[in-house]
Amino acid sequence: MTNPRRLRRSVVGVLGALLAMSAVATAQPPPAPPYPPAPPPRSSPPAPPPRSYPPPAVVEAAPPPLSPAMRVIYAPFYAAGLVIRYGVYYVIVAPLEVFGRALNYGVEGGVSRGDDR
Repeated sequence: MTNPRRLRRSVVGVLGALLAMSAVATAQPPPAPPYPPAPPPRSSPPAPPPRSYPPPAVVEAAPPPLSPAMRVIYAPFYAAGLVIRYGVYYVIVAPLEVFGRALNYGVEGGVSRGDDR
C-alpha cells in the first residue's frame, strides 16, 4: 500500500511546482527604461531666412546644329534606323497584332453591322 506521508509529500511537491509554474507564467516583464532627459534650450534664436535668394544656376543651352557636311554623312544612318524601327513594326509586329485580333474577335472584329436590332 501507499504510505500517507509519501503521498502528502508528493501532493505538496506537485502543488509547489504548479505554484512556481503559475508565478513564472504570470510574471510581468521589467519596466521600460525612462526617457532620456530633454536637450537644453537654445541660447540664441535661429538665423532669419535670407532677404534674397541667389540667382538660379545657368543651364547649358542645347548644342549647335550639325554642319551640312555632317548631316550628309549622318543621313544614311538615320534613314537606316527609321527603316529598321518602323519596318520591324509594320512587317512583323502589326501583322501579328491583326492576326491575334482576328483570332480573338473573328472576322467581324467584334462590331455588329446593325442588323441585329
